[in-house]
Amino acid sequence: MTGQKQQERDLAPALTRGLKILDLIARQGQAVAMSEIAEQLDLAKSSVHGLLATLVAAGYVERLPSGGYRLGLRIVQLANARLDSAALPAEFYALWEQHTAFREEASILAVLDGADVVYVACRNSRHALGVTFRLGMRLPACCTATGKALLSTMSDDEVRAFYARHDMSVLTRRSVPGIDELLVQLAEIRTRGSSIDDGETRDHMWSAGAPVRTSDGRRAEAAVAISFLRSDMTANKAEMAGDFIRRFAAKLSESQVAPAAGSRGA
Repeated sequence: MTGQKQQERDLAPALTRGLKILDLIARQGQAVAMSEIAEQLDLAKSSVHGLLATLVAAGYVERLPSGGYRLGLRIVQLANARLDSAALPAEFYALWEQHTAFREEASILAVLDGADVVYVACRNSRHALGVTFRLGMRLPACCTATGKALLSTMSDDEVRAFYARHDMSVLTRRSVPGIDELLVQLAEIRTRGSSIDDGETRDHMWSAGAPVRTSDGRRAEAAVAISFLRSDMTANKAEMAGDFIRRFAAKLSESQVAPAAGSRGA
């Protein structure tokens, strides 16, 4: 029975192994040796060699003179095509340009992918936050303002089930240590309408986030956040940032709702 379930889950094992190789290289953020790929994925070197040769020929992976492998430009083309097909990142940038408040601060638009958030739009600030945001960057949802904003749209039972399937990560000594503590934070987020990352992603960074909701208002398709130097934060500034990001997320949500046929603007 186990073998049958495995077969149902994995109808294209070679493709699955190739995708795992791409995912591993992406997570490493640097060139990876074939032997390291084989060891980390528990695959035979001969199998990895053949898969890498196929991925290199297709442009998804590049082999460096050092012998290591990194993602190829074909991956970049696919990522750009995906972002170009989505209206939300463009709306995020356009809406951000309309505001003068917090223009110098870092801002992020992220979506949930497994246990991580993935940044699909971002603007960096001149402040040394300890991180440079970039498109495609992944961080644990349980640590970030965008991730917690997204998780807050789930019920407690759904969050528990979610983390029964995924690991919770800790990035700093301030990161939420477990599911019970996370649920307390999520309850506060639902009441407040915005999330807070107080040194949980990076020691010197403070962020406020809010969900960008779907047309029915019940779920979030993305989340936005704004980030500051933690040492610059005061209670008044934190309140202003939370209010700003709530209003920004609400306007971005409204931009995704198509007007009904024949309706007229007020």
